Amino acid sequence: MSSLPDPRVDELDVRAAGGVVRRRGPGGPEIAIVHRPRYDDWTLPKGKANEGESDIASALREVHEETGMRCELGPEVAEVRYRDHFDRPKVVRYWLMYPSGGGFVPNEEVDRLSWMPPDQASAVLTYAHDREVIRKAVAFDAPLYLVRHAKAGDREAWTEDDRLRPLTKKGRRQAEALVEQFADLAVDRIVSSPFERCVQSVRPLAIARHLPLEENDSLAEGAQLPEVMAFLRNAAGAVVISTHGDLIPSVVLHLAERGLPMEGSAAWKKGSTWILEREAGLFTVARYLAPPA
Repeated sequence: MSSLPDPRVDELDVRAAGGVVRRRGPGGPEIAIVHRPRYDDWTLPKGKANEGESDIASALREVHEETGMRCELGPEVAEVRYRDHFDRPKVVRYWLMYPSGGGFVPNEEVDRLSWMPPDQASAVLTYAHDREVIRKAVAFDAPLYLVRHAKAGDREAWTEDDRLRPLTKKGRRQAEALVEQFADLAVDRIVSSPFERCVQSVRPLAIARHLPLEENDSLAEGAQLPEVMAFLRNAAGAVVISTHGDLIPSVVLHLAERGLPMEGSAAWKKGSTWILEREAGLFTVARYLAPPA
């Protein structure tokens, strides 16, 4: 029997983790990038996980070791796969991070740290996969749009499964009017509760923007607030989210109780939209947009 290794057996990945560390500089958001003298490269802070260490723990530890900064964890940004300097398959997970203390001290592994605007950092970074991580991190600056589904048929009069209850004629007109209301706004994704009235509310917008209409159970009526907030925190890009009248007030009031500024009435009419502005994944203001006429 041959003792040669089976080429069909996959190599084990080198597991690593790191962070896109963000702060607000004098001219706007800045990202920390580091220079490694051993490789003479500019990269994002990261490093290999220790045995038995979780990816999150590894990311926070490596960022602290390379930058000197203690950080708070934000949403996960990306998972990158490539072959390292020893031609081993490597997987690196990155999270957005916000510095909460500490400071950089040059060491043998990292001799320089620079804070740069995202575009400038992308131009300086040595590796294409790091530039792609920056691009995905910047997507968390885009707002989320919480749309309450348009006018639907009477709940008490509907005798079938409530998940199938459709929009009324007025509701369908509201759904069509959302296309015009969003005409000047960037939209990267459209995600809906699987309930038919929510799907119908944003279907015209999805068709007009040539975007797939995704469905997610985390947005369904009766979903728990922690589940909804987890979805919102990890939603990258400008995302239109079609959901229900029980979830939108819960989200907005939850954020307001934690100090988020609110602009406009505390209202949630059918067909209305709450715009949640963000910076680096952190909510900065909530604005109410009345239903389209």
